[in-house]
Amino acid sequence: MSKVSKPFVIATEGPTIDGRNISREMILQMSAAYDPKVYTAVANLEHLLSFAPDSLFSAYGKVVTLGTQEATILGEKKLQLTAVVEADDAVVAMQKAGKKLFASMEVVANFVGKGIAYLTGLAFTDTPASLGTETMKFSADKQSVYSFDGGGLMIEWEPEKPEAKAGETLFAKVKTLLTGKEKKDEDRFADTGKAIEAVAGAQRDLLDQFAALQTELKTMTATIKVDREAFAALKAKLDAEPTDKTRPAAAGGNAGTTATDC
Repeated sequence: MSKVSKPFVIATEGPTIDGRNISREMILQMSAAYDPKVYTAVANLEHLLSFAPDSLFSAYGKVVTLGTQEATILGEKKLQLTAVVEADDAVVAMQKAGKKLFASMEVVANFVGKGIAYLTGLAFTDTPASLGTETMKFSADKQSVYSFDGGGLMIEWEPEKPEAKAGETLFAKVKTLLTGKEKKDEDRFADTGKAIEAVAGAQRDLLDQFAALQTELKTMTATIKVDREAFAALKAKLDAEPTDKTRPAAAGGNAGTTATDC
């Protein structure tokens, strides 16, 4: 099961430690142009991607979206490229173990002849070239995931919780009413009354359901009784009939002579 990260820095404007340069314009182009529906940047290890799905160097996730932020690096304000990644559990486990902590970009400078830079891949590595790169981050409760509105703003939301059973819902409602904090005595009395009403309402619903089941059971019992009586009557009738069905011999035209029964 994959996890969706918070935005984390994958590149910073300016020179890299291996002598290259990431321009501000390149970061802005990648952030504005990236669209998984156009081309999805797949995450890998150390820029190696095997054709075998069970290989150590298979895909480890994909980039969901890109964004930018300003930061001060070595005393200078720089533009940074951030990514939200849908990461495989395997790479999450690696990072928890202190391995392949950072990301390294794979960029096409002139994407399909459009004259813009585009992120085509993302490698998890121990030796990033860009300054200011960060490790992936996830929600503290390990349940929240992230989506984006039309303007690219990240929105954190809680996944839908499984529907509570009737008993659990009632218990939660009563508990909430009776354990409210920072309430006055009169408010507590009012809440107690509401709790009693909630319990009474639930009890009434259960009694109604029980009554309906009783009615249905009575109907089924009456039907079974009628069927049993009909079966008993049929059995008695059949038991009363003679069991010897042999036809008596038929006398022929000649007196004292028995003809063949055919």
